[in-house]
Amino acid sequence: MTRILMAGLCPLPFENTEKSFGPGIRTWQMARSLAAAGHEVRLLALRIPGTYRPEQLGESGHETRDGVAIERLGEARFFDPATFAAALAEGPDAVVGATLYGSYVLARHAPQCPFWADQFGHVMAEAQAKALLEQADWPIAHFWNLLAPILRHADHLSVVSERQRWAAIGELGSAGRLSYINCGHELVSVQPCALIPRPPMEPGEQLLRGKVFPEDAFAVFWSGGYNVWSDVDTLFGALEAVMEKEPRLHFVSTGGEIGGHDEKTYRRFEEAVAGSRHRGRYHLLGWVDADLVPRYQAEMDLGILTEIPIYEGQLGHKNRVVQWMGGGLPVLYNRVGDLGELLDQRGGLGLTFAAGDAADLARLLAWAVGHPGELAAMAERARAYTLENLTFEATTRDLVAWAAAPHHAPDVKIRRDIASPADFAPPPATMEPAPPAEAAPVAAPVTGVGNRPWWRRIIG
Repeated sequence: MTRILMAGLCPLPFENTEKSFGPGIRTWQMARSLAAAGHEVRLLALRIPGTYRPEQLGESGHETRDGVAIERLGEARFFDPATFAAALAEGPDAVVGATLYGSYVLARHAPQCPFWADQFGHVMAEAQAKALLEQADWPIAHFWNLLAPILRHADHLSVVSERQRWAAIGELGSAGRLSYINCGHELVSVQPCALIPRPPMEPGEQLLRGKVFPEDAFAVFWSGGYNVWSDVDTLFGALEAVMEKEPRLHFVSTGGEIGGHDEKTYRRFEEAVAGSRHRGRYHLLGWVDADLVPRYQAEMDLGILTEIPIYEGQLGHKNRVVQWMGGGLPVLYNRVGDLGELLDQRGGLGLTFAAGDAADLARLLAWAVGHPGELAAMAERARAYTLENLTFEATTRDLVAWAAAPHHAPDVKIRRDIASPADFAPPPATMEPAPPAEAAPVAAPVTGVGNRPWWRRIIG
């Protein structure tokens, strides 16, 4: 058994809060899996601002759930260096950061024990998306200052996609971690978003169908926040086009703006809906209690998610799409990134469209309305795939194996002094410098090894 100190975010997916976000799911994906493998897990989790009701904030933030000792903290305590300094002083065998902020609060202490750091999505691509929203580049500096210490001090990284794995390797290179000491040692694992383990849903009275929208409606579902990457223009354009021809089409949204991060995208969508002559078929329910989302989802015909075509989506993964797949809801999603490729190529697990192409999206929406049998077969294939490959257990095997024998990366003794490749020692003075680019061509060097320029000795 390994004693593990974890830092992450909450609400966790079993909490019935007003709002819930992917970082809480990610935290529980890792913490629960480690505890299920027999490890002693202490989780210090940041309460994401604006997610808990006032009466919930008054409750004790301490509990043990599924073997995980959970302590929920406000922003002041979570980001106070003394909090994690005290926790680290208790001598855990290993530390694990879940998501950017969980990894950051551990990294700034340069832990002495082995350190697994999670990147829940490509941080700098998300920073770029935030910068686009703000029309300013201050988010680039903000997020880099969070990421840089993680790259410098982590023994192992986890990411959400194979594409992000390659990007993370590049980031490690820029941080001086691709040294000869680390050559051949795996530093990055792919840990995609996973299906939340839930008990079977008990049959109950329908909440929306026949009440909020007609019994025979074709209900298209969006759940979760409208983030900086959300393409509400393409979504609205496609819905409007299909509503003109398909009177049964209705759109249902549970979710909304993300306070302190993106308060513009959802408002823009609300304004567009308010001006639509079909506005009575848009049901923007806003944020709803977490326990209601699976019940609403069960009444839907199709889950939809649209993103602007940027690096964030190409390198990322999407929690809500995985929850739809595992819940048997057919999916219509962009043809981007690992997840879009999976839906498109693994035996037709979902419908995919070209990101930003409202006409392509409208075409597939119209097809979906008229082909319920094909949608049902597609959803069943996706559900079977998810239950085999995207469970908590299936997605965290590398993490659990590492925790069984936590270890440092080979460069543990030198990395504190290396912030970039420029910090490594220069070539010995006896080596000849590479010829300047503007130099005239010179005769081939003498073939004897001792006479070969240093750059030829390296590349052969």
